[in-house]
Amino acid sequence: MDLNDIERQLVLINEKLQKPFPYRDTDKIQEDYSNAFSKLSDDDNWLTADFNTYCMNIAGSLSYVLIGKSNKIPKGQIEMLRFSFFEFFKQYRFFEDNITQYDGFYQEYMDFEKARKLLLQYLSTYMK
Repeated sequence: MDLNDIERQLVLINEKLQKPFPYRDTDKIQEDYSNAFSKLSDDDNWLTADFNTYCMNIAGSLSYVLIGKSNKIPKGQIEMLRFSFFEFFKQYRFFEDNITQYDGFYQEYMDFEKARKLLLQYLSTYMK
């Protein structure tokens, strides 16, 4: 896939990312897995904030690409793109295999994962 194809896909995926945050599902996940969440330290028990951080890093990186400023993406932001949500926030892996039960969360996760992978592909081609 060439750079133009990736750019077109990034424009299309950007439209899909403009949905409301899946608060109901993050609340439901925390309710359904309350025992596992109760075992996390206070510093590691911020599912909604952590998922928002993951999504906003991708959305922010995408906005740089869409305005033609890929070279301005902060290095730390690009580093975070190298990890899926469950790779970066390993403390939540206990529900990873069951995310399809939470449709809003799952759809949001899959859309952002697609965008993340496209961004990595774009940046690896663009930065050559």
